[in-house]
Amino acid sequence: MQEHPNYQDILLVGGGHSHAIVLQMWAMNPLPGARLTLVSPQVQTAYSGMLPGMIAGHYSLEETHIDLARLCRAAGARFIQACAHEIDSENRRVSLLGRPPVEYDLLSLDVGATPARELPGSELAVPVKPIGHFYRFWQKLQKQIGESDSIFRLGIVGGGAGGCELAMAMAHTLQDALNRERVEIHLIHGSAAIPQGYPALARKRVTREMRKLGVQLHPNWSVSEITEQGVVSATGDCLPLDQAILTTNACAPPWLANSGLSLDEQGFVRVDQTLCALGREDVFAAGDVASFTPEPLAKAGVYAVRQGPILFHNLRAVLTGRRLKRYRAQKNFLSLLSCGGQRAVAVRNGFAVAGDLMWRWKDYIDRSFMQRFSELPMDMIGETRIKPGEVVNQRAGSSLSPMRCNGCGAKVGADTLRRTLATLPLQHSDYLLRGVGDDAAVMELPADHLLVQSSDQLRAPVADPWIFGRLAALHALSDLFAMNARPISAQILATLPTAAEEITRRDLQQLLAGAIHELNRHHCVLSGGHTAEGSEMLMGLTVNGLAEREQLLEKTGAHGGDCLILSKPLGVGTILAAEAAGEAKGLWLQQALETMLHSNADAAEIFARHRARALTDVTGFGLLGHLLEMLGPDGLGATLIAEALPLIAGAATCVERGWLSSLQPQNASAYAFVENPLEWQPLPQWSLLTDPQTCGGLLAAVPVDQAEACVGALLQRGYTQAAIIGVVTSAPDSGVSVHLRKSADWRALLSQGSEALQSQA
Repeated sequence: MQEHPNYQDILLVGGGHSHAIVLQMWAMNPLPGARLTLVSPQVQTAYSGMLPGMIAGHYSLEETHIDLARLCRAAGARFIQACAHEIDSENRRVSLLGRPPVEYDLLSLDVGATPARELPGSELAVPVKPIGHFYRFWQKLQKQIGESDSIFRLGIVGGGAGGCELAMAMAHTLQDALNRERVEIHLIHGSAAIPQGYPALARKRVTREMRKLGVQLHPNWSVSEITEQGVVSATGDCLPLDQAILTTNACAPPWLANSGLSLDEQGFVRVDQTLCALGREDVFAAGDVASFTPEPLAKAGVYAVRQGPILFHNLRAVLTGRRLKRYRAQKNFLSLLSCGGQRAVAVRNGFAVAGDLMWRWKDYIDRSFMQRFSELPMDMIGETRIKPGEVVNQRAGSSLSPMRCNGCGAKVGADTLRRTLATLPLQHSDYLLRGVGDDAAVMELPADHLLVQSSDQLRAPVADPWIFGRLAALHALSDLFAMNARPISAQILATLPTAAEEITRRDLQQLLAGAIHELNRHHCVLSGGHTAEGSEMLMGLTVNGLAEREQLLEKTGAHGGDCLILSKPLGVGTILAAEAAGEAKGLWLQQALETMLHSNADAAEIFARHRARALTDVTGFGLLGHLLEMLGPDGLGATLIAEALPLIAGAATCVERGWLSSLQPQNASAYAFVENPLEWQPLPQWSLLTDPQTCGGLLAAVPVDQAEACVGALLQRGYTQAAIIGVVTSAPDSGVSVHLRKSADWRALLSQGSEALQSQA
């Protein structure tokens, strides 16, 4: 629910350290009237200070990454998982891959840097950034080396602090697990100073630690080319390698080149001491992507962390008319370099000390930093503390009347609607004669088909309006797919939170674009609709489809002995409940959304092709409720197999911790039809039987001779967790009942026969 109308959009592009600090501070003190949105291709962002420790095996992936989705939830910010690829600074718009652009009033960039790929053959090497890709490579590499009997030669190109730490971490892990003779670690650097940029005593300490671990140093080795055989120096010498890793000088993301922003020679955004992009009052940059004038800083995480509070203040100051703060980089700061094992080198003011005490000191600092994100109280949301004079400046023409009239259904303004519709993709229909723009839609339908209609409405389960539009459309269309009907048209009822006109237009454009994205994918035309203002974002769709009478499928009609097949995993309800409480991991939510956004259209076609006798979609009543609807009228029962039920990652954990959907208690009445509840109640699958699903999968009763081929077809079409979850049986005299088995083979259940199953019950 929205407490305050929004007047200004702050867009954060990139999940770097500075933006993480901004979100953490915003969670403790939000600014009413300003809406914060984070765009990041990943739901987790790595903390660079702990990455060597992760490679060395001291930390898990979760311990070294900040959960951006959860952090946004705590800050009341929107999270959009997408890759930015273009900035239109004149029209204040950021283009995203695979979805509509996002508009902003204030933009901040913290997109980091990537190792330069200027070397010929650099595509043969693996860059250390982005970290998520590198970590997956590292896992595969360890397995590859462990399964090989030959010597493996690994080279790290770049002798800065990051390259040295990486070389020592890899040497520690590989040579602990394997014999030193089987793995060679080479550190290759173009100058004599290793690590580059450090005083002589520090270089001596670090070099000694590397040699203890068997790292072979190659100073003054200027790499001119990377080949499949190894790296070639400027003098023509070749160092044989099986794999090269790049930790060389950083370069800016190439898509910034056409942004219209002032960039330095390496493509980084030039900023002044307030972190404001030169020549722009509405664009900020921080972290590695920022280039200070006249003297750029080194690309180091410590600077990005210190810039976070300055960026937080200045973003608010621009919107409230307050004075901006200046960032002053520390000339001398403590540097702690990991040395593979639980040792580190501490460097400051030219002095350097190595030892395990230094590592414990570093470990304490790093864990303390991460704790501020992992233990952020979710009840901070709404505890707004506004400093004197800190009020968001409203843009011209954006003021709201003190009382919003509900006349004419509280419609969104005509100009807002007109401008929004003008940006939407063109649509074509063979059946629609009159549509958007007329008072009502007019359709001409073929005489030999049945018209199938359905309506559905959702509250926004996510803050991203484009994703919500897609979910709402798929959820409504699923009812047509469950009857093997082909969608042809849809009408939308959309409610937008009260906001300034520009904010409303942006939200409506994203919402409708998301819905049309899915409608177009299914050759379904938007024929009209209605918009309104309210307290929260809602969307409902009435969808129409065509079906041939002989091909129409219904939820009833199953036969005893049929196999029950579920196309998608369970757990949407419990994960969304955990997310609403601020407890869901970003990766859980990501996998839930991937499941929800997988259309049921292909599954419906596959079920029809494999002669499904009954078909329904699993939505609000949960699997058990919809199964009982399938069985009830025909006097049938069913046996379900607990271990066969596919679950979304994290769903079992959410249930065990008590995060259940608000609809779960009503769905629990279906448990009365379970014959043997005591055997299942300790299992997480018990609660997930009644977990309400949004955009859930299809449940089908398929003849046994078609079941395995049907599941195989579903798996090939991308339904990676499709499974036979049980069989249809004859019901006892008392009526419909469901028998539950913890583990069983569905073939054995069929061979036992219904009488044997009843005697076991």
